[in-house]
Amino acid sequence: MTIDETKYNNLFINKFKADATQLDSEFKRVTNEHGYAEEIKLDFYKAVFEKLITQFKKEVTKDENYDYIITTLYNLFIKALKEDNIDTTKFETDLAKFRKNDLAKIQISQKSGPGTYVPENKIYNLNTKYGRRKAREQAMRNYENGTPEYRREIDNIKAIVWFIIIVIVVIFYFIRLKLTSR
Repeated sequence: MTIDETKYNNLFINKFKADATQLDSEFKRVTNEHGYAEEIKLDFYKAVFEKLITQFKKEVTKDENYDYIITTLYNLFIKALKEDNIDTTKFETDLAKFRKNDLAKIQISQKSGPGTYVPENKIYNLNTKYGRRKAREQAMRNYENGTPEYRREIDNIKAIVWFIIIVIVVIFYFIRLKLTSR
């Protein structure tokens, strides 16, 4: 069993987005403390993977891509280990546990449906044509995807505004009628 350091360094730096200088300094520290044996290097890379995957599980957004991202990272590391003829059962069982336990909890708490839409509230410059268009599109998107309560609230506001406009028009009509009748 020989561990190709460049393969694992490239895997962690390019795919896992680990910090290259920190990875290198930690590797040097571990090899200085415990020796430069293949088992030490393997244990180091396994520990790095476990730390990185734990960090990814905490930081990655728990959406529809969460399962894909974590599974892909596990599979990349398992593939690298298999290329070096290293036992991967621990990581395969960890992946199975993740998909069975952790992912099931997330799917229960992250139900997607008509009641989970959060309206956007990005502010655009209404003095520009682009800003007015984007604000109008955002408002339409929020109304179409909003909850029934959100739509009801918007409809109530529209009804009040139309009522005020109609009252003002009627008042002006009567004022004009009074002025022309004299």
